[in-house]
Amino acid sequence: MTTVLADLIQKITDLDEEQLIAVVSCFKPLTVEKHDNLLERGAIANRLFFINKGCLRLYYSSEDHHTATRFMAFEHTFLTSIVSFISREPSSEYIEAVEQSELLVISHHDFFNLRVTVPSWDKIYIYILEYGLTVINSRLSGLLTQTATERYRDLLKNNPELIQRLSNANLAAYLNISPETLSRLKSQM
Repeated sequence: MTTVLADLIQKITDLDEEQLIAVVSCFKPLTVEKHDNLLERGAIANRLFFINKGCLRLYYSSEDHHTATRFMAFEHTFLTSIVSFISREPSSEYIEAVEQSELLVISHHDFFNLRVTVPSWDKIYIYILEYGLTVINSRLSGLLTQTATERYRDLLKNNPELIQRLSNANLAAYLNISPETLSRLKSQM
């Protein structure tokens, strides 16, 4: 179960075998069911998730229960509420399992302890930050510059697995459109 994670870490860092074993041992397996909440708004993000199998979503929810999905994370991706994880401030986001998922979890304490004890671990930290920044910038650009139709077409072209794996409600929240608009777009394509 940790092979993919170990391979990713090896690809990004220059850890020797002993260091790699120590790093991977900090990640604990966790299986979650569909709709399980992994982070509630107002809680501090104390865990970073690596997804072996499944899907997690990072989203906002208003008092009237309108949701806006910031990110959908699939296999071989890290996910946490990064601002809360770094700042130790309460999260304004939720993390929910969209599918039954097999995760590897590292605590905030262990993650930042590795930065002290294994200097090459900073390459993973930078990788996570750069990936997150790139994804956020791309999403924000799409939301600000594209119509709903353009966002849906872009999704069809670049991430068709999202359409196959997500419910209409989650897909609409990801595209920042109403479920009705999503149904209309699907019927037109």
